[in-house]
Amino acid sequence: MTRRFQLSVERAPGALERVLGVARRRRLGLESMSVTTVGSRWDVAIVAGAAPGEAALALRQFTALVNVRQAALEQVEE
Repeated sequence: MTRRFQLSVERAPGALERVLGVARRRRLGLESMSVTTVGSRWDVAIVAGAAPGEAALALRQFTALVNVRQAALEQVEE
């Protein structure tokens, strides 16, 4: 099942690497990632083929990262 994570990440050294680290550790099945600069933050969209349990755990881990200001998860219609 394809899911989209929407993150608002403070622009800081290592912030995107930490986001990618969660995606890798949770083995989300990354399909695409886009990053857009908006002032002092990045808007990050991650599309992944993740199981419901892994997606929920990844969302909690994204939210816990020091530079993540907002995180949301939605199911993508296929």
